[in-house]
Amino acid sequence: MRSISDESLIENVLLYLDIEDINMLFRFFGFKKVKRVWLDRVAPLGEMFRSYNILYAWYYFGAKRPEAYVKSIETRHMNRIMAA
Repeated sequence: MRSISDESLIENVLLYLDIEDINMLFRFFGFKKVKRVWLDRVAPLGEMFRSYNILYAWYYFGAKRPEAYVKSIETRHMNRIMAA
């Protein structure tokens, strides 16, 4: 069995597993690490995962306006790519 980074594990659980598995992420890695991976690797993925990201923004990260929050993350990510 090959090893993967914590970040890759968190990303793949957020993208492909269920709520119980995601809840375990927070117990194993903590809120800050899971949120950082979500912000850096999952939230910017755009339309294909937008409904997941809106759920995560609201349910796990307490966003008052989750749709706008996710859209701002996507926009910020695209602006960084365009500036590079």
